[in-house]
Formats: sequence, C-alpha cells, structure tokens
Amino acid sequence: MKVEEVNKFAGRVFKLAGKFPLQVFIRIKKGILVRFANNGVHQNGFQDLFSYTVRALTQDGPVYLESNDVSDAGIRNILDRVHLLARHSEPLPKLKKRSYVQKKEYFPLQVSKTPEMASRAIAEGLSLIRRQQASANGYYSAYERFFYLANSEGLELSHQAAAVRFGVTITKGAGKGYLSFFHPDPKKLKVTPIVGEAMNLAEDASHDEILLTPGEYECVFSPRAFLELIDPLRRHFDARLTQDGKSVFTGALGKKIFSEAFTLEENIEHPRQFGVPFDAEGSPRRRVTLINKGTLKELLAEGHSTRSLSEHPFNPQNLIVKEGNLSQKAIFKKIKRGIFINKIWYHTLVKESSMEVTGLATAGSIYIEDGSIRGRVIHLRYHDSLFSILRSVVGTSKEQILLKDGEMGAALFPYIWVSRLKVV
Repeated sequence: MKVEEVNKFAGRVFKLAGKFPLQVFIRIKKGILVRFANNGVHQNGFQDLFSYTVRALTQDGPVYLESNDVSDAGIRNILDRVHLLARHSEPLPKLKKRSYVQKKEYFPLQVSKTPEMASRAIAEGLSLIRRQQASANGYYSAYERFFYLANSEGLELSHQAAAVRFGVTITKGAGKGYLSFFHPDPKKLKVTPIVGEAMNLAEDASHDEILLTPGEYECVFSPRAFLELIDPLRRHFDARLTQDGKSVFTGALGKKIFSEAFTLEENIEHPRQFGVPFDAEGSPRRRVTLINKGTLKELLAEGHSTRSLSEHPFNPQNLIVKEGNLSQKAIFKKIKRGIFINKIWYHTLVKESSMEVTGLATAGSIYIEDGSIRGRVIHLRYHDSLFSILRSVVGTSKEQILLKDGEMGAALFPYIWVSRLKVV
C-alpha cells in the first residue's frame, strides 16, 4: 500500500470523526512465515495485515481502540466506542517541527518472491544439517512493513521497513544448539555460518549429561536469553512511574545500582540499530543512556511513548548493551565453573519490588569448567534477583547480535558474562 492510499484512509477516519480530536496509527505487514523441520517445510503461511489504532486524549489519560475493519461502518463503530470512552476529550498537543532520525530500514524485498527466498535458505540449511547426520527445526520469515501516524492537527509521519528472520535449533545426538538472524536487508542473511554455529553448540552439548547441584554459578547469557531475562525491568525506566514512587528505580537516579561493566542505552541513532524513528504520539525518538557503567543515568519520557501499542506508557524499543573486548569463545575460556544459557523456555517475575525472577532454560545449555565445555546441563532452573545478577556482570563480548524486539524496534546485545546466578 502506498503512502497516498494510507493517507486517503486516514482522511476518511478524520472526516467521519468530524471535529473530534484524535490520532490514527496504521500498521501494515506483508510477507511470508515458513516453519521447517528435518524433512522439509511443515508450515507455510502468507500474511497481509492492515490494522489501525484510533486514539484520543482525556483528563484521565489516553483512550485507544484497534481495528482492522476499513469499511465506513467499521470506522464509525470504532469512533462510536472511542466517543463513549472519551466523552470529555482533550485537544491533541501541537507538535512543533522537529528533526527525526533518518533511519534506512527498507531494502528492496519483492513479496511475491519470498517463497522462493525461503525455499533457497531452508534447502541450504537442511543440506548442511543432514550432511552432519543431525536434525533440525526452525523458521524463515520475510516481510515488508509500513507504519503511519496522523492526527487531526495535521501531523503526518510514515516509516517503511523490511525484515528478514532465520532461526534454527539443531539436534545432534542428545545435544541441542540454537542461533538466529534478524536484519532489514535480506542480502545480509548468510545461512551457512548460522547453521555452523548452531551445529557447534549442539555438538558441544552432546558430549555428556551434567546434573547441577543447587548453588551459585558463573553464567554467560546469549543475547537472546539476556533480552528475555531483563524484560521485567523495562517498564520501570518510566520517568513518570519513578516520580510517582511506583518504580523499583525510585530514588536511585544518579546512583550506582549495577556492575560497572554494564552499560545500557535506548538508542535508535546507533548505526547498527533499526526501528521506527517516532513514538506512538509523534514525538521524535532520542538517545537515552539508561545505565552508564552501573549508574542509573536517565529515564524514559517524551520520545519513548508506546501508548496504544503496549501495556505500559513508556517502554524501551531499541536497547543496546555496550560491547566488551573479549570474544564469546575467550569468555568461555575464562569460566572456572559456570553455565551458558542460550535460550530461555520459561521466565516469570516472582516479586516485583526486588525484581525476583525464576525460569527454565531450554535444552542446549552447556556446563563449562576450567575453560572447557563438559557437556549439556539438564533441568536448568534459576531463581534470583535481577539486581543481584546485574550487579555481578563481569564483562560483555565484542560480538553484538541484532534481535527483533517487539513490533517497532530491535535490540543490539553482546554475550553477557556474570559472576553469579543462583541455580535451584
């Protein structure tokens, strides 16, 4: 769908709304999702999605509803519901002309050719896997995406994007290895090294079976596992929540709360980051150093609103953990007695005030002793505080991996080495 067509649809919404002040946020996604196993493709689906969110302001906060019904009757229905919820609407803020990050996230991607692209990538991967007498399951997706925001004050913003993802879990003997790829440019996908690294991890995990006794261990988190691990912290970076005394960071601004080896940014401006350069209110997104060498430096406010897109008003969408000087393999060599968690299967917040979490790692976690991989860890369950874990960060790898993170952003994370994780 072209910008002109989306603009025309938004115009219909505003016309039917009359003088009622509101905002329309439109999301479009077209492409393919293929899931495969060792015997080939077992699920293949096209997606052609169009949805829009109508949002109004009230004295009690924003009111928003989402729909994919583009008929006049469908638009009237959602407008009636918004009117009902926002009887005393507030005028929308007039945003001054501001500069937005120029982020190239769209690369030529012919949606009609995505089945052919998927077939080639999967065939290449499975050929390598079968040659090693291993088995696998995984996924391939390629999409064109489009984000558009307009309001009754005349604001109009748009962002076009592409995205290709490939992930594979390889089973070799009793060992498992996982690795994934994400990037807006489909030409960046190199299947062979991804499969090769996942195969290496599977072979390492197949050596022996290790049953850990409960206690504290060094741990290396993969970028994917670490992203899942710190998810409960996200909403607490909200400046308003902190000011109201409802955040675990209340009173901690400017104080050292984590390890000096840990720096965390929200930064769409980074050359290897991708995402929508404006928030769900139309404000330009900006760089914020949340944690600087363990110190809580800044919080999220204007330019990071995800209202109408997520449960919490302010949510980081382009997180970056600063890289270190050692390679992942060099970090492994320094481990005296520890584990590598590649992927988390189950993770939940137990006690919010202390950020106490518990979870299970998927099969494929490995045990490392005196710098050597000894085998796979079975039944790996952890129970610890995120504050304790992040206070024990020893270092990060020089490799950083781009990960899809939510609908409008990405994360750029290295491997994270911590000195202690409580295993139960």
